[in-house]
Amino acid sequence: MIKPVTFSFQKINRPLRYVLYLYLLLLVTGCSVTKHVPENMYLLNNVEIKTSSRQVKPDDLLPYVKQKPNKKILGFRFHLRVYSLSNPRKSGWINTGLRTIGEDPVLFDSIAVSGSSRNIKLYLQSKGYYNAVVNDSVWIHGKKADVFYTIHPNLPYKLRRVGYFIENTLIRQLVLADTVNRLIKRNDLFDVDVLQAERERIETMLKRNGYFTFNKNFITFTADTNFRNNQVDLNLIIKNPLRTDENGKLKPIWFKRYKFENIYIYPSYDPFRFSSYRDNGELDTITRAGVYFVFHQNPGVKLDVIESFNQLKPNEMYSVDQVNRTQQNLSQIRLFKFVNIELEEVEAKDKTGEIDFSDIDTSYVSEEFGYLNCYVQLVPHTLQSYQVELVGTNTSGSLGAEGTLNYQHKNLFKGAEVFDIKFRGLVETAQQKINLNNTLELGGSMGLTTPKYIGPYTSHVRVDKYAPSTQLTASYSYQRRPEYTRMIAGLQFGYVWKSSRFMLHTLNPIELNAISIQKINPEFQAQIDTTFLKYSYISQIVTVSSYNLIYSNQNVKKASNYSYIRFNIELSGNALQAISKFSDRPKNSNGAYTFFDTEFSQFVRSDINLTYHQVADDNNSFAYRLYIGVGYPYGNSRALPFEKRFFTGGANGVRAWQARSLGPGSYYQPAERFSNRTADIKLEANFEYRFRMVWKLEGAMFIDFGNIWSMPGLDDRPGATFEWNKFYEQIAIGSGLGIRMNLGFFILRTDFGYKIFDPAINPNEPYNPWVPLNRKFNISDITFNFGIGYPF
Repeated sequence: MIKPVTFSFQKINRPLRYVLYLYLLLLVTGCSVTKHVPENMYLLNNVEIKTSSRQVKPDDLLPYVKQKPNKKILGFRFHLRVYSLSNPRKSGWINTGLRTIGEDPVLFDSIAVSGSSRNIKLYLQSKGYYNAVVNDSVWIHGKKADVFYTIHPNLPYKLRRVGYFIENTLIRQLVLADTVNRLIKRNDLFDVDVLQAERERIETMLKRNGYFTFNKNFITFTADTNFRNNQVDLNLIIKNPLRTDENGKLKPIWFKRYKFENIYIYPSYDPFRFSSYRDNGELDTITRAGVYFVFHQNPGVKLDVIESFNQLKPNEMYSVDQVNRTQQNLSQIRLFKFVNIELEEVEAKDKTGEIDFSDIDTSYVSEEFGYLNCYVQLVPHTLQSYQVELVGTNTSGSLGAEGTLNYQHKNLFKGAEVFDIKFRGLVETAQQKINLNNTLELGGSMGLTTPKYIGPYTSHVRVDKYAPSTQLTASYSYQRRPEYTRMIAGLQFGYVWKSSRFMLHTLNPIELNAISIQKINPEFQAQIDTTFLKYSYISQIVTVSSYNLIYSNQNVKKASNYSYIRFNIELSGNALQAISKFSDRPKNSNGAYTFFDTEFSQFVRSDINLTYHQVADDNNSFAYRLYIGVGYPYGNSRALPFEKRFFTGGANGVRAWQARSLGPGSYYQPAERFSNRTADIKLEANFEYRFRMVWKLEGAMFIDFGNIWSMPGLDDRPGATFEWNKFYEQIAIGSGLGIRMNLGFFILRTDFGYKIFDPAINPNEPYNPWVPLNRKFNISDITFNFGIGYPF
């Protein structure tokens, strides 16, 4: 059990005390922030919003406050203090730089306070709080002013009844049939934003059902508030539009549903030459299933590929969903640089259609349709490209350089097949050993991706809905590390598809890797020979069937809260095990089946990564991450293959430890030349506070929790296996600071991790896991990590 620890400020090591002293010094020098505040004016020091109702949250009201104090980082106004160091009467580069980096003081404005109170009240009224009372007050102390907004929302108005007055019969039938999905319901708040969202929902629903010209401006509301207890009777109104006739009188017209008249697809559209081709009669046209394919000389791609992704058909009802899905499907084909769909209303045909609405009111309605011509313009990419790259790398905390030569053909067999060839060379060094010969990797890969499903049950796969692609990849890699030298040859066949805007699926039913160990360092061999880890470093065949799911609702165009979830599961060796048993194949001296005199692996492995990003404001955000991974070898394997084992530490793990130097569990490993600790189970949780500093620099404070463990029964090292009644005592804790340079297209990151709780139990020393309180400061307790991109 962990012994209780009595905290003493004097026990904190000297570097940490210096950090606390500096922080306290910055806090007590608050008078400097008013240095540039003019006479008879005040620095806006604080804005506080108080509400008397839990239903109204201060954070929702804050955007309507016109004046906000200077931004804070780590509890103090860093930018304002930098600005205060400048001399406004001088214009030298130092003073100019300080004013550029810093932020000038926000001066209290009483007019802005009144405007903020008015804005808050209008917002509350829009949410149904028409009797809300907003009071503001100001406290002046020295050269500073604190502003307080006190909110009494009082009883809100709620919906008592919702009625519908719709002149168009067909639209009325559709809207009433769809009320199960409506956003406005009895006893809900009389919220203007919800009414607006309902207008948009109805507009989208009607456009899904053919109403091309309909928009939300045709939807209005009337509200009757002449009732006790703050109740509202709401009426949703859709009137037929009015048009002036030849006599100058307004005449209502009937909303039409639209069908597609003609579909024109331009598979090799050139926006600069198209007009010339058309005027000179140089365009060819092919008709397939009523769709016109128009091109100059050569369409450039097999037309059945475009047909499979096109959901727009002549004489079918217009649907905004089908238009959007067609555009998304065609955009996913890397053959096209731009996909543009234009719709043009054409003269109405002299015919009506009999539309069956029997599922709504058991009657038939005679209807006159409008018609649309659709033009799908596909601007092709450059078909072939070459790319040479030289980049810095950071693999689990190991730094190096990687050079790649890529060749890509985006339309190899005229079916939008993407063919890739990549040659790769890597030189990498572990952080603790500055030696560029540490790791050398040479290899290449060849892949073919086709934008369609190839496999069984083809007729059951909706290509137009899920836009699947089939991938085939072959690879080879030669790896020379300090611990070993090996070669890996791989073959992978699988599918990628999207089930929604946020969900991406990858299914690899066949993945085959042949691993050949050429050489193992004798010292490393001696290190693992006494453990089950020796079975991870053998030549073997690894067959895998895997499924991967990624969910992300991130909006790359806007800084907002978002979630990221990645789930993966892998199965290995079951088919080869079954074949070996049924064919009575003999086992080798290790008691394992072989293929081509090489053992094959058998295991199940799964992991899940949950990440949540929370944006506090333009300058501050929080990131949370939870990772759980479990692998279990069985049957033909005594240990997971090296690539499938879990490790922690490094730039993307518990950053107070070097990569692969933490765990497993509380097992203590004396000084080791080859830091390569891996295991079968991994738990990790991370919290990071991120803030903008100056220019392109960002700062971060983080705390990491985690460790790895071996499966019970697979590892006899003390403290290395996972036990339910002990694992929580073996969670390592690290904390630290980070500095990042955000260059837009990528982020350079440095993190300094400090060990807080070290679970390793040294049998030769007293157990003192709390590093800051029970050990003298040692530079080895601080770990430097360099990375590219955010850690999560």
